[in-house]
Amino acid sequence: MDEFVSRMATQRHVLNIVNKKIVSNEKLFGLSSKAIDRWVHKNHLGYESELVQLLRNVSSELFFMATRSQEPVSSEYELRRQNIIEMVSRLELVV
Repeated sequence: MDEFVSRMATQRHVLNIVNKKIVSNEKLFGLSSKAIDRWVHKNHLGYESELVQLLRNVSSELFFMATRSQEPVSSEYELRRQNIIEMVSRLELVV
């Protein structure tokens, strides 16, 4: 359960970073690929921008962790968790 809460907190944190610091026509409502695509399209952003790539990468890592939540002690799981932390820090710098 703690892993689930941690993933949700991370998602909220990422959404807050983006929605508070980026002036946009529409807020980012989630980290699914469809939500990111909609946000990019509605705000006329570049699909290849560093910001969009970071969002996609964080989304992918969080999805992996959600499907592997029974394995929080595995080395791959820990590596991905560290990757998320680094990407969120980079995201804070980019926005």
